[in-house]
Amino acid sequence: MAELIATSGLSKSYGEKLAVDSVDLSVPEGAVYGFLGPNGSGKTTTIRMLLGLIFPTAGEIELLGHPVPKETTRALVDVGAVVEGPGLYPTLSARRYLQRMSRYGRSERRRALATRAPGDGGQLAPDIDAALEMVGLAKVGNRKVKAYSLGMKQRLSLANALLYPRRVLILDEPTNGMDPQGIVEMRELIIKLAAQGTTVFVSSHILSEIEQLCTHVGVIQHGRLLFQGEIGELRGQLPARLSIGTSDQVAARELLRSRFGLQPSTDDAGLLTMDRASVAIEEIASALVGAGIGLYRLAEDRPTLEEAFVALTGEASDVS
Repeated sequence: MAELIATSGLSKSYGEKLAVDSVDLSVPEGAVYGFLGPNGSGKTTTIRMLLGLIFPTAGEIELLGHPVPKETTRALVDVGAVVEGPGLYPTLSARRYLQRMSRYGRSERRRALATRAPGDGGQLAPDIDAALEMVGLAKVGNRKVKAYSLGMKQRLSLANALLYPRRVLILDEPTNGMDPQGIVEMRELIIKLAAQGTTVFVSSHILSEIEQLCTHVGVIQHGRLLFQGEIGELRGQLPARLSIGTSDQVAARELLRSRFGLQPSTDDAGLLTMDRASVAIEEIASALVGAGIGLYRLAEDRPTLEEAFVALTGEASDVS
């Protein structure tokens, strides 16, 4: 599968401070890639380098097969982005704002599209109505931006990123300021875009949203990439836990220790909980029932993304 975003040894320093340290990103085509890390970990700095907004100190970047920053304009024809919150014109309506934004860079876009072979795609004229409809602002498109809530402004920034068909969408905290319904709608929009073939690279501090959205994740801390891969691989680094309810917890605990070497503890609900290790669930159930111990609950709880994140970074899950 082709990599639409790839970096090698990507680094960025500010004086003696190394903000990003030898990061090798690999974002496959069709992925929804969640970029996670604690505050100050280097996420936004990395995103700004991907978009050619700042230059790396060392390393290489390829975006849609184009080297960045050398061929940034050619790459960005097919890339939409929302970085570090919306910067909008408060006295314009949403529609007028998008009309104005679509005029910026049109000559560069025209030149980039002119380098393509016939049939390679690329749209010069924006589709403002479709963009407003896509982000749920069609009914308020003529309202001035100063009357918008923070969440609505975030949607408008996303509409600007979607004025043209995009192969890649890069989003830095896309649900910032949104109410719960807005967060759900943003999630559904990202899923829809991914289903249509857009590769999405998204940073977010809401791990539950990343868990529902993403196929792949990268975890960065102190500028270094600690993990990269499918989301199930990250969760799989922690063992599954069992919760067991029996008619005789004392006897069950002793059997689990002596027969399987498990170390159960008792949770607040009075259930036995333990790491399952490599013991098959059916073996545990058979042993308990065979010993005459009544079994009314046996459940395997897979680790959450938050648990895997905390185990990997050693930090709390407030990861903006």
